Amino acid sequence: MKMVEIEILEKRDDSIKFILKGVHVAFANALRRTILAEVPTFAVDEVEFYENDSALFDEIIAHRLAMIPLTTPVDRFELDALELDDYTVTLSLEAEGPAIVYSGDLKSDDPDVKPVTPDIPIVKLAKGQRLVFNAYAKLGRGKDHAKWQPGFVYYKYYTKIHISKEIEGWEKLKKLAKKRGLPVEETDSEVIVTTIKPFYIPKEFEEYEGDKIWEEIVPDTYVFTVETNGELPVEEIVSIALKILMRKADRFINELQRLAG
Repeated sequence: MKMVEIEILEKRDDSIKFILKGVHVAFANALRRTILAEVPTFAVDEVEFYENDSALFDEIIAHRLAMIPLTTPVDRFELDALELDDYTVTLSLEAEGPAIVYSGDLKSDDPDVKPVTPDIPIVKLAKGQRLVFNAYAKLGRGKDHAKWQPGFVYYKYYTKIHISKEIEGWEKLKKLAKKRGLPVEETDSEVIVTTIKPFYIPKEFEEYEGDKIWEEIVPDTYVFTVETNGELPVEEIVSIALKILMRKADRFINELQRLAG
């Protein structure tokens, strides 16, 4: 049985890049889909309008509100549970023009659940126009609507590109790889570029692809990039997704045992 390993390549406030080793591609894709579809966040799900004299219909403003990322406190909710907490947060607004209404103008009745950034424009009000509403946010999952997706995730196969030194100008490819910040190994006969991020062969070398330039796919190894919208810390998104996967697997095994018994 292979040992599963994770190697962090890069960590920023809003993104993380890591190498996942020792898993089948089915698991890699399951992790990607779980992050997008199963990790819950708060988002506006219903809006009650009292006044709206703006140029935008109620439905358009409601849609804009739904797409504003809201902070989701990890320590207060069991986000890795298969059943979500039934909890509603009210974000209210009362504004009069002339003004531009921003996400930071929303008043939340829960200080832990609020817009991630205060400078998302919602609507412009002309002089004398008023906008008054209550917006109700709840926990949900991306599989039900994109507004509940915690961010974005993608992965690529971990590969090594072998470049023969028989190619005239191979030094240029080596220089390009180093400029891209890619690990480069060199032997007497070839240069080997490890693609922790995409590496595109210039058109002048395309005739050598598949022969003197060939790509080796490292088995069961993938480069993941996860980005957060800000609702959750990016490392928590990955952690919660893995826990949800484990819970689903346990439920599946228990159900099989029940049916078999």
